[in-house]
Amino acid sequence: MNTGTEKPPSSGLEGDAWGPTDPWPRLTEGCRRGDGLCFAEVVALTEPRLRRLLGRMTGGRLDLDDIVQETYLRAWRNLPSFRGESLLPTWLTRIAINVAKNLGRSTRSTRATVALHDAPEPASAPSAPQWREDQVLAAYERALERLSPEMRATFVLHETEGMTYQGVADALGCPIGTVMSRLHRARAQILGDLREAEGDWGP
Repeated sequence: MNTGTEKPPSSGLEGDAWGPTDPWPRLTEGCRRGDGLCFAEVVALTEPRLRRLLGRMTGGRLDLDDIVQETYLRAWRNLPSFRGESLLPTWLTRIAINVAKNLGRSTRSTRATVALHDAPEPASAPSAPQWREDQVLAAYERALERLSPEMRATFVLHETEGMTYQGVADALGCPIGTVMSRLHRARAQILGDLREAEGDWGP
């Protein structure tokens, strides 16, 4: 029944916006039976969004292929023990975040530098508004990189991927109160960093 209340767009990683054609019960059951075709369908449905999420979390694409591959390898190996306490996409998100943390601790600063200089040099000097926009974006990326891994994951899942508090809590395995606290501190830290950088942006 249509209540007249429109739901916000879903990132597709929570599995709460599929409606009557929700594929996850069927795919979850098939994957737990070891059905490779079902697992391939899961990969096709989730990989683009996982890549986007991981790209934001790691600050670049230096080892996205390795992280994604390891995520799905771990998921396949652990499917027999998956108890269905969370949705399959949420479980995959949690695995991906853990893999990214484990593989990215020693190279986060390098990835951030590459991400900030990924665009080609312009043929001519940008206009003043464009230059200011580029500076603001670079400052935001630096502020995001300075967040702790836990706060950055929480911030990206909620603010970039549009996941609900409950979805973020399920993906990270923490209480909703922790999610809200991390979001509050992440927003305050990013805002503080941007205010500090504002003096370097010019008129």
